[in-house]
Amino acid sequence: MTKKKTVAFFTLGCKVNQYETDLMKEIFENNGYKVVEFDEQAYIYVINSCSVTNLSTRKTRQVLSRAKKMGGIVVLVGCYAEEIKEEKNVKNVDIVLGNEEKKDIMKYINEYIENVSDMKVIYKISDINSKKQYVQKECLKKGINIRESVKIEDGCNNFCSYCIIPYLRGRVRSRNLDEILNEVKNLVKSGVGEVVLVGIEIASYGKDFQSGISLIDVVEQVAKIDGLKRIRLGSIEPRILTDDNIERLSKIDKLCPHFHISVQSLDNSVLKKMNRKYDRQFVIDRTNKIKEKFCNLSLTCDIIVGFPGETDEEFENTLKGVRDISFYEVHTFKYSKRKWTKASNMIGQVDGNTKNLRSRKLIALGYEQKLKIMKQYIGTRQSVLIESYKDGYLYGYTPNYMMVKIRGDESLWGCQVDVELYSVEGEMLLGKL
Repeated sequence: MTKKKTVAFFTLGCKVNQYETDLMKEIFENNGYKVVEFDEQAYIYVINSCSVTNLSTRKTRQVLSRAKKMGGIVVLVGCYAEEIKEEKNVKNVDIVLGNEEKKDIMKYINEYIENVSDMKVIYKISDINSKKQYVQKECLKKGINIRESVKIEDGCNNFCSYCIIPYLRGRVRSRNLDEILNEVKNLVKSGVGEVVLVGIEIASYGKDFQSGISLIDVVEQVAKIDGLKRIRLGSIEPRILTDDNIERLSKIDKLCPHFHISVQSLDNSVLKKMNRKYDRQFVIDRTNKIKEKFCNLSLTCDIIVGFPGETDEEFENTLKGVRDISFYEVHTFKYSKRKWTKASNMIGQVDGNTKNLRSRKLIALGYEQKLKIMKQYIGTRQSVLIESYKDGYLYGYTPNYMMVKIRGDESLWGCQVDVELYSVEGEMLLGKL
């Protein structure tokens, strides 16, 4: 028998989803619920879903089945709910909520509990494309970790030919700056040392406002908050990296010298078919410009392999670009056909074996570059924000997002310490105080 007033969460996908899960956790806790682990018996199971790839939708369905076997009320929220909004016979669920409706999750939970004898699935998904303003009824009051995400924007207007997200998240809707600042202040008061500014397309922040405010303005204002140690940016689109924006960002001391760039390809033909609106040389120019302005810089990126029509030569162009720019980390994705997208109907769909081979090559190159860059820091002293402790070791990140393992006392959790780096272990650096 499941325990009343207990809730468990499973989150798939991006940092925005994780942020929204944290928000839902606070809502449940404020209503007297205890949050338990997903493999424990719970009264309610909430699956915050992802649909960016076929793999993520498959994982979502697997988790729904797993939750249903546990015997509680199963709630599906988020992007997969949006993807299946035209279907009415969804398996293994009791409540289905879209991306906007997840904000009112407690309302629908209570409605279901009051009418549970009816045994009818509650199905609430509004037209996401009709949403014109950012609406968030709650605000994170406390952090769970020393580094927490803060959502500043939702939606995307880019309509890249491979991407389903604009159909699931709607158009760009920017959060009010005062709300962002208040939330960061709350998190800092609760002990958070670093915030990551996230959204579906944060480079588009402010495009729906008349004021002319931009992402750079947000970073500058957040940096003024007393007690905040670091600011990190979520994934950014390359076109925001103008000379003026790079110059302004370089003057913000709290901003981490780590840029995760949504590159996707470094071949001009593929970029054009992707509808990415920039070319290979633009990315090279912009990354070179960042390198001029930031010390101890770390560049990371997303790359899609096996896009429809991508030839071996075009893939080699991407490999060469990744090597020339010297990305510290490469997040590799195999192209996944998604409904409603132009790429799903393009000729020249690449076979699975070729995608697998290209993925392995790119992952191997990424690891080779990561190892090379980490070794360059051996013998240097770096600032590390301690995020966790286990079995006599502290773990944290440098400002440029290199993970460091240090022998030390648990009392240093949450502190920013000066560390001498002396070796590499796997994908971490080893350091000593």
